[in-house]
Amino acid sequence: MIRAVKVSLALATQAKLGRIHALRREVQSCTQAYIDTIWADDGKLDAATLNRVPGGSLSYRHRSNCLKVALETVSTTRKASRATGKRASKPQVHGALRLSSLVAKIEKGKGSFDWVLKISGLSKGNPIVIPFKGHAHLNHWLAKPGAKILQGCTLGDCWAALWIDIPVAPLKSGPALGVDIGINKLIVDSDGTKYGTNIKGFMARVRRAKLGSKGKRRARRARQDYINHEVKLLPWDRIGTIGVENLTNLKTGKRPGRGKKFRKAVAPWTYRQVVERIEMLAEENRVRLVSVDPRNTSRICPSCGTCAIENRRGESFRCAGLNATTAPTQTSSAR
Repeated sequence: MIRAVKVSLALATQAKLGRIHALRREVQSCTQAYIDTIWADDGKLDAATLNRVPGGSLSYRHRSNCLKVALETVSTTRKASRATGKRASKPQVHGALRLSSLVAKIEKGKGSFDWVLKISGLSKGNPIVIPFKGHAHLNHWLAKPGAKILQGCTLGDCWAALWIDIPVAPLKSGPALGVDIGINKLIVDSDGTKYGTNIKGFMARVRRAKLGSKGKRRARRARQDYINHEVKLLPWDRIGTIGVENLTNLKTGKRPGRGKKFRKAVAPWTYRQVVERIEMLAEENRVRLVSVDPRNTSRICPSCGTCAIENRRGESFRCAGLNATTAPTQTSSAR
């Protein structure tokens, strides 16, 4: 499995940061040019496509890296368009840059520096050499048996994200746990334990913040941190399998109650982020992840097997079949 770890480039001088800024500007422009031509006339990783865009001040290796990123970006965008059935617009390059091993190397440092990042600059034979120190998160992953830093990185203004390859360990045995992801409670497991009961407050904070503002970005980071914290509280140490419902079209649809007010309320809900966090921790903890068909899971009586819409009343469950006289029980639904 691959894990990304962000490190600070605070030890870089202002001159080196200036060179990084100039390089990022050139690489972004070149990558966007490749995206433009591939979007209009396809292309592949070959000399013919590479020569469609003038090299400018970038080296052959940098141009090859730009073409590779452009091809992957266009391919991913078109796959997403086919999967969702929605027409995709041409991708735009902005933000951090993905640099392959062609142009970015990580080496062990000397003296007080733990590591050194070497990036091919705009001047031939004059790489940008930036020392940086390790930290607890980086050391945690590198301490795993067989873990190693991969060459290449994602480069920001004053940070870099490194990629660490960690050998996948065999899955462990243990009991199964089902989880239901929802809006009122982030997660409710099959044992009835609730996680993330304050998620609606974080959603409201995202909804109130102005689009494109720093407050919006802070609210989204806070929501992500809260999701990460709550998912980590699941009993990963004792389970061997975790089941997650494969839900789709959660924010759309024509069911009663799913009007404009409903869509506005659930807009800040991030089901995909929760699932991705569960997938990541399942892999790290050697737990098998199972995708469950959600049809009728909240309507079937676990005792007699009766499936009826009358079984469900909000978050309470009372069997409408043989067990109709029994007291209502709480279901695992968080929605």
